[in-house]
Amino acid sequence: MMASIEGAAVSAILKILANKLAPSMMKQYSSIVGVTKDLQDLKGRFEDISSWLEKAGCKTTDKDQFFIRQLKHVAYDVDDIVDEFHLEAEKHEAEVANNIVSKCLCTKPKSYLFQFKAALKIKAIKKRFDAIVKQRTDFSAIVNSLPEGHPVPHMNRTARAIPTVPNVAVASIICGREREKQEIISKLVDKNNQQIIKIVSIIGLGGSGKTALSNLVFGDGNTVKDHFEVRIWVHVPQEFDVQELMMKMFEAITYQKFEHHSIQNIIQTIADTLTGKRYLLVLDDVWTVDRSQWEDFMLYIKRGAPGSSILLTSRNRNVAEVVESTDLSKLSSLSKDDSWTVFTQIIGEDIKGLDSELLEVGREIVNKCGGVPLAIKVLANVLRGKTRIEQWKAVRDSNLLDAEDKEHRVLASLMLSYSHLPSHLKRCFTICSLFPKGLPLDKQQLVDQWIAHNVISLTHGYNCLEDVGDDCFNSLVQVSFLQDVKEYFGRVCCEMHDLLHDLAQFILDEQISTNVPKDATSSTKYHRYFSLVQQPKKPLPRMFFKNARAIYVDGGDCDDIIFNKAKNAKHLCSIIANNNLSTTVLTAIFQTKHLKYLEMSRLQCESLPETMSDIWSLQALHLECSSLLELPKSIGKLQKLRTLNLSWCMKLKFLPNSIGDCNMLSSIYLCQCMELAALPNSVGRNKKLRVLKL
Repeated sequence: MMASIEGAAVSAILKILANKLAPSMMKQYSSIVGVTKDLQDLKGRFEDISSWLEKAGCKTTDKDQFFIRQLKHVAYDVDDIVDEFHLEAEKHEAEVANNIVSKCLCTKPKSYLFQFKAALKIKAIKKRFDAIVKQRTDFSAIVNSLPEGHPVPHMNRTARAIPTVPNVAVASIICGREREKQEIISKLVDKNNQQIIKIVSIIGLGGSGKTALSNLVFGDGNTVKDHFEVRIWVHVPQEFDVQELMMKMFEAITYQKFEHHSIQNIIQTIADTLTGKRYLLVLDDVWTVDRSQWEDFMLYIKRGAPGSSILLTSRNRNVAEVVESTDLSKLSSLSKDDSWTVFTQIIGEDIKGLDSELLEVGREIVNKCGGVPLAIKVLANVLRGKTRIEQWKAVRDSNLLDAEDKEHRVLASLMLSYSHLPSHLKRCFTICSLFPKGLPLDKQQLVDQWIAHNVISLTHGYNCLEDVGDDCFNSLVQVSFLQDVKEYFGRVCCEMHDLLHDLAQFILDEQISTNVPKDATSSTKYHRYFSLVQQPKKPLPRMFFKNARAIYVDGGDCDDIIFNKAKNAKHLCSIIANNNLSTTVLTAIFQTKHLKYLEMSRLQCESLPETMSDIWSLQALHLECSSLLELPKSIGKLQKLRTLNLSWCMKLKFLPNSIGDCNMLSSIYLCQCMELAALPNSVGRNKKLRVLKL
């Protein structure tokens, strides 16, 4: 199973790399002596191996895992070098366009040195790649042994359709869950039990529909909305933290960001909201079995009126016992008939045109899902639009579905769905796992990340990368890899199911690090994505982030330890820092050479260093700083800037006049910029501006 899913991931990387080395792209590298032919050879090899991995599909075994993993490391190394070529070519074009004759003359020796080093790197990688393929002596034998007509996932371009999945998802959960919904509502509003707080727990395995069922209960207009004066919904972090939970409750109550309020104000606001009111609090996806933490949390919410209730969802029955639930509802599997109804709802109108043989195969597929809604939903999305019996049989016969227990069967179904995604969507999906579980994902920020990491590219029919990114987002929603799209603080946001988050990190494997090793001297040779919510306590080695492509940091006060080392990362594309950053740390971040995406929130400063404008490659800048008064006057030097998001910079007085010199700027977001009285006339020079959100 691991080999087949890793094979699909490597195939996606190689396919995107081959596209980057297409003849139209190769023109940029034509001046690099002795490299063009090697790159063309690599392109051919990438296409061959990618086709084999697609064709082999589930037939790859654990014996292939070492071979596939080696291919992945080489693919990432080539991708790093290709990105270097891109930047070098773009810098050269910019210098020529600006007619900087003296600068070109001064940089000629440096340019030749770069070409020489690049040529050596490419030749070395070509040797590594050839050696790996040669080790796989039965490469041709495997390809030839596959039966004629063995289905290969069809890699269509992303459809430009408006997603309809949220409505389908709701309908699919209602099917077979109406009884559970009514039982839970009756327990919550039971007037015979007027104790201060009732706790009703929904227990079930991942993907069984706990969240969707509680959402139906929460939104019930006939009984729930009439009975409860206050309703609050909170997704609980896996690491249970009372203060963080209070902050999430504050946001759910006030629709304001907690960063702009003191903890005392947050606690008082919650107390004022709950005191004397009959409330319903939904705590979604609770993991903690620490009774003391739960008791600490309950101290803050015991002020409600009699009849108040907590609706809690969890995979673990022990959680229900720790919180001393008054009622427990164990979510059972869907019946075969209800499972089939869910499946047909997602297939849609096309189900009417399918013949009896194909429908029979469909029922066999549904039965393999064991009555788990998430598994049914993702496989239905794989098959939607497919009308050939061979395609349906390939899903039915996939050994990924032969898992013994339901939990593993759900994960296997998700893996199968992932393997059918187009290559660019595979990469878009895995990058989403950079963000912690339960965090609302901002659509614009996701699209900017995908552009920064070069996983999407312009194709026929598209005028700009943002349009491609929008369609990638919609496609991931359509196949339920992203869900619950909604407006959140003026932003289009979505969520990722915890199991899908697990799958994305499982696919990245050793490429992603979610913590700093206790032994900071240990090798991070293969770590390229860092999602850190716990900061290191000791200094890190100088080259700790040598191969880093993305760094996400949330909370903590050790940012100088991280970002002083991050500036040495040659291939670092994106930084997301959600914490209080000192001027020293900002200076270190602005020294990152090839940064394309920068997001910083909770900043506490009135101005930013002018050195920010020296990040030549920066494409997207997302700032949230309640005390920021002005931007660097030299921001016009950011010639590649596409997105400028200053929402929630509530004290920002003006935009620099040089903003008109940002020739690529297409989106400006200024929501909640309360003190901004006017825009500079120079904004009229931004010819590519498409979005100006006030």
